[in-house]
Amino acid sequence: MAISFVAGLISVYGIVTSLTWLLFMRPQFNAKRIERRKIQENKTITKDNKRKPTAHEEGTKSDIRQRIRVNGEESKLSYGSKTPNGKDIGSLHGQPAANEITGPQYYWQSYPYNFWERLDWISDLIINFRGPGWNWAIPNIPKSPPFVYNKLGEPADGASRHDISRTGIKRFNTRSEVFRAQVPRFIVGYFLLDVVKTVMMNDAYFWLGPNNYAMPTHVAVMSPIIRSLYRELLSMAGVLISLDMVFLLAPLIGCLLLGPSSFMGLRGEAWYYPTTWGSFSVIANKGLAGLWGGAWHQIFRLIFSSPTNYLITNGYLDAKSSITKLIASFFAFGISGLLHAGGSISQIPETRPWNPPKFFMLQAVGIILQTGSCAVLSQYIKNTPRPVRQATNVVYALSWGLLTGWLIADDFARGGIWLYEPIPISLLRGLGFAGKDHGWWCWEHVGFGWYTGKHWWESGIAI
Repeated sequence: MAISFVAGLISVYGIVTSLTWLLFMRPQFNAKRIERRKIQENKTITKDNKRKPTAHEEGTKSDIRQRIRVNGEESKLSYGSKTPNGKDIGSLHGQPAANEITGPQYYWQSYPYNFWERLDWISDLIINFRGPGWNWAIPNIPKSPPFVYNKLGEPADGASRHDISRTGIKRFNTRSEVFRAQVPRFIVGYFLLDVVKTVMMNDAYFWLGPNNYAMPTHVAVMSPIIRSLYRELLSMAGVLISLDMVFLLAPLIGCLLLGPSSFMGLRGEAWYYPTTWGSFSVIANKGLAGLWGGAWHQIFRLIFSSPTNYLITNGYLDAKSSITKLIASFFAFGISGLLHAGGSISQIPETRPWNPPKFFMLQAVGIILQTGSCAVLSQYIKNTPRPVRQATNVVYALSWGLLTGWLIADDFARGGIWLYEPIPISLLRGLGFAGKDHGWWCWEHVGFGWYTGKHWWESGIAI
């Protein structure tokens, strides 16, 4: 059932993404990404054994910095540029000199002229949700590290020297940093997902949605309100851990398994994979707006904000206006609601597709209520100790989420989204915590698993 949900969500996402790139933005004219290529430097040694650049080297370096675009292609005389067939040009005559050395060069790549480079460029544009390495990167992620700007021949500003963004998203500078941070996180997430999934299997709510079937003893003794909150919190834990595990696959595969020496190239470098979630302090400082605008994953932020940015850029809205902020919230939560409604519609069981849009639009209402209340009570809030203000923000964000969360939690359960098997091997189910009908192997439905015969030689992997 989760596959059908994803199919519907991606269908709507494809429509919204197409509108973003074809209507609200002009990537073939404005978008640029950082790319890497090899260059060759011609060196001359003086009598005192000091390196002296040749006139050819100085001229070509200057030519690199002033890359002139001709018919969408870099000038053929630019040192280190490429021919239409993708081959590097070494010296002006196309052949490296005997005393040349090779080194990497970073440059801004606009819409390429060569078809295969263009295909790679467009694929990266579409797949790269948050835009690291692009000039349109969302503001929540850290900037590229200083060494990238140095290799670009550009000054590194203060923001690039900070590994953590203002919302708490962390940038990694080496693959070893990615390994130390993300591999243990993936292992812990695997076991937490096993716990959440096993607990859900003992409650029919997570199989069928709201129903009248018998409940587990620990759920049956709860009051209706506590039971609803318990199921919402468990659903939220399932969503958080599942999303985190999916998002971790990108750095684990792209950076650690493949790396920059593979076909990934620059896309295999560590700084290309910042963390997913913002800091909890953003919620403490900004309340419900901080939850959705900073602490929550910002994978879809570009498509959520592109309509508003388009209206601001073309002079229809004032960037600092309160009306603009209201319209921005309407677009962001409205588009998010449509994405999840698409997932709800495509599920096989009967669902209520309008519940996800209701949930997300209510988040906009909650932000407006909190912002308005803070404006009215600003004189009192200023004199309130900061820890009290932060605690109030956290309580408000959590309370509003739980007050409205049943709308989307019930719809997830009705559609059978929790029937999916996220892990192949379950320690808890192998120990019998999910009943006698479930064992350690969870992927029998894919036609691949362990078959136990009458004798040991009749047992083995079944395909």
